[in-house]
Parts: sequence; structure tokens; C-alpha cells
Amino acid sequence: MSFNAIKISLSLGLEFWLVILLFRRGVRRHFPLFFTFSLYSVAVGVARLVTVNSYRTYFYVFWWTDAILLALSLVALHEVFYWVYEDFYRLRWFQFLYYGAIALVLAVSIWNAIVSPPVQAHPVIGLILDIAIAINFIQLAIVAVFGALLKPLFVPFRRYPFGIVAGFGASVMGPLIGYFAISVFGTKVESFTQNLSAVAYILALAVWIITFFRQEPEEKAWTPPMPPHEMLRMAREYLEVLKPRNRRKDNGT
Repeated sequence: MSFNAIKISLSLGLEFWLVILLFRRGVRRHFPLFFTFSLYSVAVGVARLVTVNSYRTYFYVFWWTDAILLALSLVALHEVFYWVYEDFYRLRWFQFLYYGAIALVLAVSIWNAIVSPPVQAHPVIGLILDIAIAINFIQLAIVAVFGALLKPLFVPFRRYPFGIVAGFGASVMGPLIGYFAISVFGTKVESFTQNLSAVAYILALAVWIITFFRQEPEEKAWTPPMPPHEMLRMAREYLEVLKPRNRRKDNGT
């Protein structure tokens, strides 16, 4: 069996395990997009394993399934982010921060795709690579915003959504590190970057399996970190403290 087939088989086994855990924990009712992403990943793994020995067929199967997989991963991550921070979407500054971070990394990705297009790539593959890089950067931005707001907004820990976000954070690091490695060292490190992406995805699967391996009490697992009105009240109080006029009053000026 080729090394590529071994990687696919290992990922497929973990994906099957993850889907079973998600089904048993009732994740499909609360995070249907993440469940769909995981289920589709199994189908993708099977299709790639079946065609791995036929280069031409595997080539098309890999790239077309990867395009859909990227889109599903992005909407699944947004789904979890929205579940945790749902009520903050009423705040204009929160929308500016969230969508501003996405717009910034998207603009950088588009600029990079124009300035440094993939070398010696088929036009369709080049387009998918550009989209993949952009989506990976967007996912990294969402994960970063998710983590940065936890402490300032006093968001209590919830193992399931936090674990999902951590898994996506791990999965995008491999492709992004590989992207920067190729930018610096060229195609001579292409084999290394491909293996790095596979390792990062396997690590993400391990994080998700650990997250859902132990069942949480129903009232804790699927209850938002705090009631929406309480989240909103705490956010407004926090912002009020940060206003310059309040700091001047505290200093007696």
C-alpha cells in the first residue's frame, strides 16, 4: 500500500469514529453543518481511497471534493462561532470586528493570488488553490477572533463548541505553514507541505474525537455559555468601562 493510501486510510478511520461519536452525542441537531462536514469527509475519504491507484481519476476526485470540503468547513466553523456569540451580533462593533477581520484576510488573499499566482498549475486547480488559501486564512481569522473575545466578554467554557473551533484551528495551520514554506523555498518542499497538511488534519480529527469522546450533561452541552440578555449586558458594561471619559473620571480629571 502506498504512503498516500495509508494517510487516507488513517484519516478515514478517524472520520468514521468521529461521525459515530457525533451521532451518539446528538450533534446533528445542534450543529448540523459540522455534522454534514464530518459526514461528507467520510464520503470524500472513501472516494479518494477507491481511486488512489489511478492517478488521473484521483486527481479530479481530490480537487473537486476538496473544493466542496473547504466550503463546508467554513460554514461549519461560522455555525459554531454564531452559536457561542449569537446575541453579540446585535452590536455594531462586534459585526465590524468579525466581518472586518474576514474582509481583511480575504483582501490580502486576493491580492496575493493576483501578485503570486500558483506556478505551473492548471487554471481550475490554480483557482481552487487560491480559494483554498483564502478560506484557510478566513478560518484562521475566525478562530483568532473567537479566542480573543472569550476573556473580555467573560464567555464560560463549553467543551463541544470550543473543541470544534480548536480542531479547525489545528487543521488550517498545516496548509498555511505549507503555503508560506512554498513561498520561501519553492516547489522543492512540496512533498513536505502535502504531508504537513495531512498531519494537521489528522490532529484536528484527534481533537474532535477527544472533544466528543466523553458525553457532557445535556443541560450543559447544548445550553449557550450564558443567556443572550446576560451576554449583552456584560458586553455593554465592559465597553462602558473602556470609554475614555470613564477612565478620566477614575483619575479625578
